[in-house]
Amino acid sequence: MLRQIILDGRLVEYELIKKRVKNINLRINPDGSIKVSCPYRTSVEAVESFMRAESAFIIRSLAKVNYRIDNAARPSSYEDGEQVKVFGEMCTLHVSPGFPFKGVRYIYPDIYINSDSPEKTERLYDKWKKGMLKAKIEEMLEYYVPMFEKKGVKPPAAVSYRTMSSRWGVCSPSTGKVTFNYNLFEAPEELIAYVVVHELAHFLEANHSDRFWKHVEDVMPDYKARRKLLRDY
Repeated sequence: MLRQIILDGRLVEYELIKKRVKNINLRINPDGSIKVSCPYRTSVEAVESFMRAESAFIIRSLAKVNYRIDNAARPSSYEDGEQVKVFGEMCTLHVSPGFPFKGVRYIYPDIYINSDSPEKTERLYDKWKKGMLKAKIEEMLEYYVPMFEKKGVKPPAAVSYRTMSSRWGVCSPSTGKVTFNYNLFEAPEELIAYVVVHELAHFLEANHSDRFWKHVEDVMPDYKARRKLLRDY
């Protein structure tokens, strides 16, 4: 069951699993998701008291996840010659106000941007990046949604995008909405596909139970290898 708690003024989501264990156990996954397991008779109040006692560790661990995601070969200076990743492939920015076109041109492995300042370059690059990611995920949804429809899942009622610090995607089964992290742009396509499948599977199971992973595996048999690789981004 997914729950939320305020730790040091920050809203933190965690998954609570009651099982045959002797103590309360907490695990922070590489994608920033938090799992807490506890004995069947342990109250939510006791679990959250434990989490508050461990709040410094939790916040520190989430900060490390945020740093890794925020520094995955993204442009920082937006200057000519800077190296960036486009769907996992290293590319080079070429910036000049003298190019015979407006905006951005992408000819792998080069990205050409008609700009006369870092500020303008950042605006143009950001707009181009977001458009590229949306098109890629829309393409993947067209491919994977029919597979989940066979399991009784309706197509997402809404698909949105935002920059997130510690999550690659978020699914809200109650509203039918899925949200993807703009930072997926730097990840290889096979890892983006894993995130898409992962979020769609949450329409069937709003947790990370064995049933959830079975649904993921049905659609993507090699999901474990992809999930492992995603930890490096």
